[in-house]
Amino acid sequence: MKRENALLIIAGPSAVGKTTIAYSLIERDSRYEFVRSVTTRASRGDAYDSEYIYITIPEFRELIENGGVLEHTEYAGNLYGTPRSEVERILREGKIPLLVLDINGVGSLVKNAGDLSPCGVYVYDELSIIEKRLYDRFIGMSPTADGEKKYESRKRQNISDFLGIVDTAPRFFAFIHNKGTVEETSLAVEAAFKDFTLGRAREDARIAEIAASLKSSIK
Repeated sequence: MKRENALLIIAGPSAVGKTTIAYSLIERDSRYEFVRSVTTRASRGDAYDSEYIYITIPEFRELIENGGVLEHTEYAGNLYGTPRSEVERILREGKIPLLVLDINGVGSLVKNAGDLSPCGVYVYDELSIIEKRLYDRFIGMSPTADGEKKYESRKRQNISDFLGIVDTAPRFFAFIHNKGTVEETSLAVEAAFKDFTLGRAREDARIAEIAASLKSSIK
């Protein structure tokens, strides 16, 4: 049986390429649309402002109380969340809501989904490759104390995610290895989402095997 009100969530370790893959999907198929986050942080007037809906802390708290956010988190003293209204708007327009979340965000959204059908796809790669990307992103040619702090924090979080991946694997419909080009990986994510919408079964044995392998890769 086909799944109605389906939305696609891409998750995975930091620096695995989640956002790049998401943009590849959008560029190839205009039906995909990023779900704007709701946030209490002040507008900075930069290129990322279009990704947010700005509200006050009391307004955010009210959304939480009324079930208006599917998942939320706090970062640097500001609240961020996925507004149900944006997901429903995109669905009404005949498009596919697309989100990039961390593992905890996926768990919260699945729990609060209601009549929505979230399809979580976990994108992974070897930890050594991801750590090199993290190093290049935060330290690279211009090392700073702040960059080193972010690098160590993201590296620790990735290790923690891998150590717990066997328990969190049931949140996801598919695991995709980001081992080829961006287009190849995004096509694999899209194929998984199509299987989900058509009501096909999750490959439990394969997912369990991959999750166990990722956990065992932590030395």
